[in-house]
Amino acid sequence: MSDKNPLWRPAGPAGLYVNTQSGTYYSRYRMNGSRTFRSLKTRVITSAKLKHAKRQLDVEKDRQRGAHLDGNFQTLGGLLGEMKARLDAIPVAENTRKSRNSNIERLKANWRRGDFETFRARNVTADVVAELREYLLHKAEWKWKFQKSKHRGYKAPVVNQTLWVLRVILDLAVEKLVLIENPFAVSSTLRQGLFAKGGGRGGRSGAKLQLPDRADMLRIFAEMRRVPDESEAFKPNPEQRVHLEAMATEMADHAELLTYSGMRKQEATQSTVGDDQGNEFKIWGTKSESAERTIPVNPALRAVLDRIKSRRIGSRTKLVYASEPRTALRRACARLGLPMLRNHDLRHYFASVCIASGVDIPTVSRWLGHADGGALAMKTYGHLLKDHSQAAAKKVDFNAPRTDAQSSVA
Repeated sequence: MSDKNPLWRPAGPAGLYVNTQSGTYYSRYRMNGSRTFRSLKTRVITSAKLKHAKRQLDVEKDRQRGAHLDGNFQTLGGLLGEMKARLDAIPVAENTRKSRNSNIERLKANWRRGDFETFRARNVTADVVAELREYLLHKAEWKWKFQKSKHRGYKAPVVNQTLWVLRVILDLAVEKLVLIENPFAVSSTLRQGLFAKGGGRGGRSGAKLQLPDRADMLRIFAEMRRVPDESEAFKPNPEQRVHLEAMATEMADHAELLTYSGMRKQEATQSTVGDDQGNEFKIWGTKSESAERTIPVNPALRAVLDRIKSRRIGSRTKLVYASEPRTALRRACARLGLPMLRNHDLRHYFASVCIASGVDIPTVSRWLGHADGGALAMKTYGHLLKDHSQAAAKKVDFNAPRTDAQSSVA
């Protein structure tokens, strides 16, 4: 190649070239059937070799997942195409795929700054995101399929799901060196102001999870088992009370099953008596193929499984009757004057207690059925590790007198 084109000269490692006119080093590689040159933006050979090695590693990763490296990653449209390619490579339930596509289309339809496809990622600032958020909350028009009139403004959880798409796109922009920092990054003080208050992905408004302590959680379960004597609208007779007490027991055990196993509500409805294998419990993943897993049975899970199984007959019998214990859970919280809990908060509680008990995040991630090696769990529960580390640091005292045995250690 260098004989035919004196502009380029090999510079040592395979694929590393130097431009003979400018002295700048380039990486050369083949992707999607064509050869591509990418500037390493340096004229120093030692620096060029390091950058070239990293570039080759990134290329191989992109090649394995089928990415198109010749795409324009400077624009939101180009980054969205890469995001879709990566997400499509991960098998998920059809409902999850539809919901994700809806969020993507909502973002594109309500983009406020020029054309979404050609808008440059480096121009997406915190002000741009805030403008989009306020438009989605108060002015964006939408309607159900069979409705004639349109509504204005989405609820906060829907807005945050839409902003999540933009956050992932900007994460890709940082990866491709288009941006220095994502405005949504956890390290940024802006993040609390970018999401809508009142809901969001992976927690409420991206804020630190606020869950009850163990004592309050036990109070909630006990309250779920209690049937009030009467309410303003209903006073049960003896026969009705027997039925309500039986249902209260079922709902409380259902909530405890979710709490002590970390299962999603759909996974719990698929579980049967036969999935209890003694020291292990089989969970049939419903969100994706990778979510299928087997977890060890901890003492609290063993207790609730034994209670439920005492009321069931046959290994194929479902463990839970209802699809979820949400209503009973919220009523118990209201009667106790505690913050409302969602079904998914019980899953968060499971993960939080496991991490606080010293279980490493990759292990907890496997128990939860995540396929990312712990990346999502680290983002969601990473503050627990920091809190634990700070608490442990307070126990370290370098001024305390050492014993003779300690002093003799080299």
